[in-house]
Amino acid sequence: MIPFLAALTLVVAQAPASTSSAKPLTVLLAPTDVTRGTPRYLVGVAQEHVADQLKARGLEVVRVEDVTRTLPKKQRAAMMRCKRTQPSCIASLGVAAKTDVVMVTEVVPYLSGFKAGVRVYTAQDGAPLVEHSVPEVKKDQVMDALTQSLDVVVPTTLRVLRPAPVAPVTPPVVQTPQVTPGVKQPVTPVTPGIEPPTQMDLSDTTKDAPKVETPGRRKWAWVPAAGGVVLAGVGTVFLVQSRSKFSDLEDKEFSTLAEADAVRDSGKRSQTIGMVGIGVGVAAVATGALMYFLPTKQTSVQPSVTLTPQGGGLSFAGTWQ
Repeated sequence: MIPFLAALTLVVAQAPASTSSAKPLTVLLAPTDVTRGTPRYLVGVAQEHVADQLKARGLEVVRVEDVTRTLPKKQRAAMMRCKRTQPSCIASLGVAAKTDVVMVTEVVPYLSGFKAGVRVYTAQDGAPLVEHSVPEVKKDQVMDALTQSLDVVVPTTLRVLRPAPVAPVTPPVVQTPQVTPGVKQPVTPVTPGIEPPTQMDLSDTTKDAPKVETPGRRKWAWVPAAGGVVLAGVGTVFLVQSRSKFSDLEDKEFSTLAEADAVRDSGKRSQTIGMVGIGVGVAAVATGALMYFLPTKQTSVQPSVTLTPQGGGLSFAGTWQ
């Protein structure tokens, strides 16, 4: 019996300890600023309701009275008078309480009723985290509105400050087959209807290979044709511009000779570019037509584009039989 108990104790001691649950979120529950028109008893009841709801949801609640009770009188008075909407006030409360967040309960007059809700701030810097409120509720509906607000802000706060851990990905286990020298390995069964792969002599398989017509040249025939259409269109635009400049020289009067010379030079430049563009475009379209309609058995066409600061070019190199 004694050896059995000793072995059991050793096994329990070597077993990994169960992972404890994450530390509960600590919340400093602070009342809202004193607002005229809100009964003080309603604020107190709202605070108690929010505290009970937070505890029921697994959060650790710290009341502001418990924090200020240990502070000097001057510091306690300054902390209780600071505005709950200022980040510095929220941060001073959170640092003093050493909590994760500061939650402010809000019950203020709103139209013919009250607006009830909660606001959550990070305790370190007083930055707003999440808030929710229900406007225009009756006095007997304030507690239900606070519960509704907690249903929104508590999950969001936990998701931000207590994210769920990501399970590690276990890599698949690859088993290496054991090969014993001298032992014949099992043959992989062959599925009926499927021929197993056979060894082929690939030493000289291209001697008697038939020549197959390839669509390489026709595949690229559209490139010069499309480029030619674009160039012809651009050239036409420049020719129209040159004609417009010529009309301006005939019909308009220029104040200085320099203006007339500028219009003349612009028209000449547009005319030159237009004629070159149309000429190159027609040639490119003709090239595309030849590449597409001439019969060939084998072709090898390689297009190339050249770009320079002064312009560009499109060229084709290839052979066909």
